[in-house]
Amino acid sequence: MAQVANAEVVEVIQQRMLNGASLVGQRLSKARLKEVAGAADFTQMLIAILRNTPSIDPAELRVAEQLSRAAEFKRDLIVRAGGALTADQVQELLGYKSVQAVHKAVASGRMLAVDDNGRKLFPAFQFDGGSVASGMIAVLSATPTTKPWALLQFMVASDEGLGDEQPIDMIKGGTKTIERLVRFASTLED
Repeated sequence: MAQVANAEVVEVIQQRMLNGASLVGQRLSKARLKEVAGAADFTQMLIAILRNTPSIDPAELRVAEQLSRAAEFKRDLIVRAGGALTADQVQELLGYKSVQAVHKAVASGRMLAVDDNGRKLFPAFQFDGGSVASGMIAVLSATPTTKPWALLQFMVASDEGLGDEQPIDMIKGGTKTIERLVRFASTLED
């Protein structure tokens, strides 16, 4: 079984190398290609490719800049949320038996998690001691179709109708404060 998996991995590597060779042929000048081809061995060839290949295709620069701005925006939201915890940290904080129980709480709308390139992050503001603030659970219940990052933005950026009150503080408030927050949160769109 390990040999089959190994053969599949080798096949993936070979295919990526072929695709990469095609890109190298398109992106490098004739003189640079000769330098790559004249390398003494495979390792030296890879070094020559890396040395001579531009890191970003000019046509892709705009996309790279957009991705960079989006990543910075998300980092800012996490900072404004008081940071974020990993699933393991949430499991320990809340005393859950497993990480799967943490993910189940997210799936059932009892906790907010945002996806950061395949890794779930749990904004810190939503925790009140060893539990999720009841106001956060109420907000999640009122916003079942709102994307997690959009909800996080609302929670840290506020809403003009809330005046000086911040949603991240309101979730730990009294019943009337939470009801007011839920009314505003329920107007969020996808």
